[in-house]
Amino acid sequence: MTQLQNDVARDLKKAMSAAEFDEAARIGVRILRSHPKRTDIQIMTAVSELQGSNPAAAGARLRKLFRTVPTDHKLFGAIAQNLLQYSYILNDFCSFESLIEQRLRAAPQDDFLAFMLGDVIFRGEVSTSPGKCIAPKFDRAVEVLKSISGHSHYFDEAQKLLARIHLHQERHDQAFELLEKAVDRAPENLDLQIFLASSYAMAGKVEQAVARSLSVLAKRPGYCAQPYVIISFVRPQAMPADATARLDAILDDPTSGGAEKYGAAYALAKIAETGGDMQKAFDYYSKGHAANRAARPFDMDRELREMEALVELAHLGAADDISIADIAALDSKGPKPIFVLGMPRSGTTLTERILGAHPDVYAAGEIGDFAKAVIETVGTGSISQQLSRIDDKAARKIRKQYLDALRVYAPDKAFVTNKTPANFLRTEMIRRIFPDAPIIHTHRHPLATCLSIYTTPFAIPMRYSDDLGELADYYRAYVDLMNVFFETDRTGMLYDLSYEDLVTDPVAVAKDCLAHCGLDWHPGCLEFYKTDRTAATASMIQVRRPIFKDSLGKWQRFEPYIGALAKLADAGEDAKVNTARKSSRKAVAA
Repeated sequence: MTQLQNDVARDLKKAMSAAEFDEAARIGVRILRSHPKRTDIQIMTAVSELQGSNPAAAGARLRKLFRTVPTDHKLFGAIAQNLLQYSYILNDFCSFESLIEQRLRAAPQDDFLAFMLGDVIFRGEVSTSPGKCIAPKFDRAVEVLKSISGHSHYFDEAQKLLARIHLHQERHDQAFELLEKAVDRAPENLDLQIFLASSYAMAGKVEQAVARSLSVLAKRPGYCAQPYVIISFVRPQAMPADATARLDAILDDPTSGGAEKYGAAYALAKIAETGGDMQKAFDYYSKGHAANRAARPFDMDRELREMEALVELAHLGAADDISIADIAALDSKGPKPIFVLGMPRSGTTLTERILGAHPDVYAAGEIGDFAKAVIETVGTGSISQQLSRIDDKAARKIRKQYLDALRVYAPDKAFVTNKTPANFLRTEMIRRIFPDAPIIHTHRHPLATCLSIYTTPFAIPMRYSDDLGELADYYRAYVDLMNVFFETDRTGMLYDLSYEDLVTDPVAVAKDCLAHCGLDWHPGCLEFYKTDRTAATASMIQVRRPIFKDSLGKWQRFEPYIGALAKLADAGEDAKVNTARKSSRKAVAA
């Protein structure tokens, strides 16, 4: 009887199974002294170092393996995957990109390496800028992905990645062309068709989004929730007759993931809402958020502590505030920024479209260039951590990088807007770097804002909205933070804009807002809906028509069912941003 060889990695595997990663790493290093060519043990040791307290050692180990192991080796994919994880952990995608470039120069026909390079560039850029941004590296990614021929095993994946890059950069027509050709090549690939339908919806192409979604459902009813979600959002009256039964089956299926349950519940809620059954609709919204929270736990306490830290930093201010005259004198010619910020669903998109219809303004949308400049200058971390690292030198570097980006967007305009709602958290950061930049803060009735967030299927869900009590807490923390920002407004560049005031008296409010930005009145600003610019946000449908008052008071349909949100209605003055003395616009109390 042949005696089985002992597994030299037995103790290493045992320590890894017990999540004792530092111990596993030490065992791996010891084994490798006598078995240095065991690639599998090198990888297990690197994984242990990544999961333990020594990711730098893992990076060095994985980089060496990546340089030496052939791309057709059965473990090469595992090496690349762990290097990608290392890149996320240390926010270091550049070293991985350099490694791939080195190997690609030696093997320029290797489509696997070409695809990998495009993928790593895309992931790296998105990690620093979740929104559209000026990123020359994307040009390199597009170049290598286009080099992959139609006969390659990686062609289809490369085409989808190219489409994702174009969508991220809001080059929708280029994305549609790629995806439509991909669907023609693989008409039975329903996931690809859903990707195309979702892309149409993101760009406000309602007819195409609905037609593609219905096509998927005609082939396989109940395949997944996404086609129903698309239809419910852009044209609920087109919902198939059997949609409720199909969606209930998805929602009740124990194998459905959290995101799938969330989508099914949202679509069911919209069906009920369209039919006038508000209680049923709210019950479905609640089920969807509960499924989302169960699948992805969320640390609300951390979010609230972060806003408390930002309050403290706002009170402290900058130790040596940058002089507006001094810093502006350093700027090259080109457009200046206008920041439009506030809670999601508070009117940021409408406000930006009005500003963007002015001949001196380019509406860039939810661009990520400011956050990208901050990360590339002071590193990652929470906003409060980043803010604490911004000294005079860093502020000037961030300012220059951001202004350089604005010149690429619209070199001949006076202003370029950035309407990323979450930038309200960066208000102190923005005004330290741009003390001369107008900051437009938009808001609505607290319950209108919160219920709109709760009932909107964001591409990236607002995690604080999964629990009504936590949503109320988050909103109150936001109010406290904005009040402090207005109280400590050192340059007078903060401006408060009430959505209710805007839709009630759009001419007066628009004139006032434009004047705050140093812009003359232009009547075309209220005809923003006549432009062909896409608003790739959850407000894409609303901003394609003139301003109406029909959105006021819609939240009241759900008032009997709002539970913990009711405390916002009961809070009175405490639930509004008190900016009357800092702004000509008055906030609306709950």
